[in-house]
Amino acid sequence: MVRKTVDDGFEETGLEELLREAGVADLAICGVMSEMCVSATARTALELGFRVVLPHDAHATYDIPAAEGISDLVPAAVASRVAEWALGDEVEIVARARDVRFTKP
Repeated sequence: MVRKTVDDGFEETGLEELLREAGVADLAICGVMSEMCVSATARTALELGFRVVLPHDAHATYDIPAAEGISDLVPAAVASRVAEWALGDEVEIVARARDVRFTKP
């Protein structure tokens, strides 16, 4: 088990070593707070040379409250999609987690 205490699942954890020892090169990243934890973990995974797959239906966030004079409320679905887009073209986004296939390393 890997327990994290900050946004990035790799920071201050043994996740990288665990994955390397197991011969894992491809990651499907799922979770809550698309624009924070999911994004931070995906960015570090890319920096470390992992292939990152992000199933659209396997991460989520909360509505972003309206900010007077700046914006209306941003629905959670929009915030999640923006988080995907902000990761750039190195991340493979698939519609459904059920479409991700895992093979033994």
